[in-house]
Amino acid sequence: MLRRRRTHQFKRNTQHTKANRRRAIIKSNHKKVLLRRKLFAQQQMEEIAAQP
Repeated sequence: MLRRRRTHQFKRNTQHTKANRRRAIIKSNHKKVLLRRKLFAQQQMEEIAAQP
């Protein structure tokens, strides 16, 4: 199951921070994006495999 994206909260958090903090937030957020893409790809592959 894919997780919900919280872009509004993310944008609000990043706009009111210093540059270094912003980089740290973006880095950790990017990991979540990569994980989400990987999960989505796995889900697609399972759907393809399930088709006759």
